[in-house]
Formats: sequence, structure tokens, C-alpha cells
Amino acid sequence: MKRILKHTLTSAALAAVVASPLAHATNGYFKIGYGSKNRGLAGTGMAFGQDTLAPAVNPATLTGVFVGGDNRVDFGVELFKPQRKGVVDASSLAIPDLGAGPRQGQLSNENSRSSTFLIPSFGIGSDLGNNFYIAVSAVANGGLNTRYGDADAGNGNIYTDAFAPVIGDSSTSAFQPGPSGFAGFLEVVQGVPAAALDPNLANLYLNPNTAPSLGVNLAQVLISPTLAYKINENHSVGFAPVIGYQTFRAYGLGLFQAFSNDPAKVTNNGNDDAYGFGARVGYQGTFGKFSVGAAATSKIYMDEFDDYSGLFAEEGDFDVPATYGAGIAFRATPKITLAADITRILYSGVDSLSNNGPTANEFFGGFIGALVGDPSLVSNPLGSNNGWGFGWDDAWIYKVGVNYVHDNHWTLRAGFNYAEAPYDDDQALFNVLAPAVVEKHVTAGFTYNVNSSSEVTMTYMHAFRNDVEHTYVGTGQFTGFSYTAKNDMYQNAIEVSYAFKF
Repeated sequence: MKRILKHTLTSAALAAVVASPLAHATNGYFKIGYGSKNRGLAGTGMAFGQDTLAPAVNPATLTGVFVGGDNRVDFGVELFKPQRKGVVDASSLAIPDLGAGPRQGQLSNENSRSSTFLIPSFGIGSDLGNNFYIAVSAVANGGLNTRYGDADAGNGNIYTDAFAPVIGDSSTSAFQPGPSGFAGFLEVVQGVPAAALDPNLANLYLNPNTAPSLGVNLAQVLISPTLAYKINENHSVGFAPVIGYQTFRAYGLGLFQAFSNDPAKVTNNGNDDAYGFGARVGYQGTFGKFSVGAAATSKIYMDEFDDYSGLFAEEGDFDVPATYGAGIAFRATPKITLAADITRILYSGVDSLSNNGPTANEFFGGFIGALVGDPSLVSNPLGSNNGWGFGWDDAWIYKVGVNYVHDNHWTLRAGFNYAEAPYDDDQALFNVLAPAVVEKHVTAGFTYNVNSSSEVTMTYMHAFRNDVEHTYVGTGQFTGFSYTAKNDMYQNAIEVSYAFKF
């Protein structure tokens, strides 16, 4: 699929994503809405479409968009500022003096240095007559991004800084000779030869892929050619094939290469891209002052990330999850419309996202396996079908908004969006890389009609700070060992768009 699509779709996809190669969304990794008007209502739009980006929510709402012209163009850009913090505290991990001094894990605490992104959107559509309408929208679906540490200063790898000190060394280690930490324990107490430990130590914290910084970047673009049909005055349907493009890179994950079934395809392999297809269908109906809408988007089946087949489950598979939802809009007065949506994101359909991360015992066992060179001690190797992932669950998204038409020039909007963090506290370790923990979002915005054919829209969003924290406690042979991971984030965003009707 990649070879067939690459030449025909790359230009369109890159045009949509070029201004925002790094992104991090808010409902899990999805944006709360698409286009300035929709985001002004906190993403509410299942029954209330307002521009040519509306098909990204419900393609049937396109039939109500072309007011004041048979054609419409919308383009906008969002200035997005997420503030993310990752913490791994391994200071409870300690090995007494085995001849080269005691070793103890450390508290590693970093803010992500990637904090400002430009995210574009674009839509164009036309009223074809005979109750048919078409449009093409290109929206950044969302993404995941963190960059911990300063590459120039050579610091900030949260995982390595926390765990490397307690991994330790053998009596002949090239780094700090003398038995210490877990490696020293295996040599002195368990009788593992130093010659067997040394090459495996080189694959852990001595691995050059652990420096100088740590991060990931996932960005997704969805392009939706849409056809909508107005069955009669009160009922419409719409259909949109969805073309997906995504790009990904990871760096600084060298510590985890020993936990993979394909260590060379875990980290530091540059950007990899993938293409895929899905489909979206929708319905909108009007009943007096009420409108209702419903839409569903299939899973978007993407090519694998071949360069990261040792990181993501199923050898690099990373599809875009399916979604479905419904909404209602109530025209309380000629000037005021109240709207509400509920949406479900099926993260469980993507193993790379939904597979659980390691428990404390699995993580410790993985380190032992990595040190002694026994892959069977890694319970769920990265890259395998059941490989460790982020532990994301399906998520319900709740949205409410109010649209107030003040006069012929000004329209005001406000909204609230709530989505519970898509993973439980005990998945915090791997989600240091993807801290999608914000839950409550408020939005406000306006549209100014410059004249009958052009308008400017602006929207502000704030996502309130939230955090997830968990202490992983070992049992059985690992009793007495523990570590803590924490994810923290809040967000601000301003989006401006311009529309031209003709």
C-alpha cells in the first residue's frame, strides 16, 4: 500500500502537516474538535456543522454549511502550547555494597522541552445542486510528542537517569569495574560470570541510544473527500472515505532495546511514515427546533512503522482507532443554539495503544533477563503481538457548547469538553512518553463577518492541569523493590481561521 500511495498522496498530506510536524492532542491523542468554529464549541458538532471542516465530525452536516454562497473555503492555524512533565523515581531501588559501593536508583524529573506547535487545517466545498454537496477537508487528527532533556547539554533521559545507577556493573565492566547494583548481585550472589554480563550491560545503560535526550513524536493527518445528500428538507446523510497519513520517530529509548524482539527497530531510526484508509458515515435530522446527528468512523488501517517494528506491538502496527458518536442541537431562540455530543474512541482496537505496560515484577524480570541474556524472562517483548504498550482503554468524550449570533457581524461561542484520562494510574511508566492526562477543557471564541463573503474566526482553549501517579511495588523475589512514575500536563491553545464564500 505504501508504494502505491506514496507518490499520489504525499504532497497533499505533507501540505496539511508541514506546519505542525509535532503535535499532542487532548482527548487521548485526538484533538477535541476540527476547525475554529467546532473547537469554539469544545468539539460539539454531530448535529451542528458550521464550515467545510464539519465532515471531520459528521459528513451529513455539510448540507447546512453553504449559506451565502455555493462554494466555501476554510483555512486556519492553531498555536498549541501543551506543558508536560514526566517523573520516574527509582530512589527506592537499592543494592547494598558488594565490593564497589552501594547503588541506588535516582529521582528523575523533567519538563518536556517541546511546548509550542502550529497545527493547520483546511477545507473546501461546494453546493452541487440537486441536494448534493461535496467537500474535502484536511485536519491534523492529533498526535503524541515529548522531548525530555537538552541534546546540547546532554542530559534529561528520564528512564536512564532513574534506573541506570542501580543496574550496576560487573567486576570487569568497562564503565565502573567492580560488582555493584543488580549486575553485581547476579555475579556475586547468583554466580553469573562477568563475561556473560558485560555485553548485556553494554546493551542497557551503556547503549549510545540512551543519550543525549529522550522523546517521541507521532503526528496524524486525515484527509476526507466528502459527499453529502439532503434527502428532504429535514434529513441528510453523508459519506467520506478517509485517507490517513502519519509520521513517527523515537529517540533515547536505548534502555528498552533489550526488552524487544527486534532491538534494532526500537529507537533512533529517524522519521518513518505510514498511509492508510478508512471511512466515515453520518446522519443529520431536524425535528422542529431540534437537530440530531450521528456518525461513525471505521478504524483507519495504516501501514506498519517498519523502522519501529521492535517498539510497537504487531511489528510496528499503529492503526487510527475507530470512533462513533451522536449529538443534539436545540435552537432555543433565533440567536441561541445549544448543542451536546457524546463520542466513543475505541483505543482497544489498536494493540500498540491498548496492550498493558509492565507490572513491577515484569519490569524487574525484564531487567534480569536483559542482564543474563535470557529473552524468555521478558514477559511481553516489545514488537510482539502482545508486546508492552501504553495500556489505553476505550474513552467516552462529553461535549457541550453554546452558539450566540449577536448580530450580522458577530457570533460568540463557548464550550466544555470532558474526557477521562484513557489509562489507569498503573500505566504511568510508559506514558511518561505520552502523558495524555488532561480531562477538562473550556473553550471560547467568536466569528466576525467582514462582509457577506468573508469571515474571521478565533477560538481559545484551556485544558486544566491533571496528573497520574503510581508506585510499582515488587512481590515474591522482588519484594522490597519499588519505583514511582508520574505524568503531568496542562494546555493552552489559540486558533485563527479565515473563510471565503463565493
